[in-house]
Amino acid sequence: MAAIRKYNNYCEQLSQLHDPTWTVPLPAPLPTTLDALRNDPTLMQDVWITPSAEIPGWLGDVNVRNGICALLKHERCLEEQCRLGLEADNMCRWFGYELTAIQVALLQSESRFPCHQKFYFN
Repeated sequence: MAAIRKYNNYCEQLSQLHDPTWTVPLPAPLPTTLDALRNDPTLMQDVWITPSAEIPGWLGDVNVRNGICALLKHERCLEEQCRLGLEADNMCRWFGYELTAIQVALLQSESRFPCHQKFYFN
C-alpha cells in the first residue's frame, strides 16, 4: 500500500507539472483495493516511451496481446516438456538400476539355494 500511495503521489505531482502542449500521456493513479488493482487496464499502459498519437500493437490490439500470451504459454510448455523428458530419463535410469539390482539378487539366490529356486519361482 505504501508503494501505491507513493506512486499515486507521483502521478499527482506530474499532473500539476504537465503542459498540455506536450504529447506525452500521464500515468493514471492506481486503485488502492486489490480487486480493483487486478482489473486495472492502466497497468499495461506504456506512458513513458510511447507518444500519445500512436498506440503500440501489444497495447491497443487485443489479437496482438493474445498472440503474445499464446507465444509465452507455448514457450513455457516447451520448457515443461524438456523438464518432463529429463525426469522421464532419470526415472528410466533409476528403474534400470533397480532392475539390475533385482537380477543380481536373484542370480545370487539361485547360486546359494538352487533347490528353493524351483519351489518359489516355478
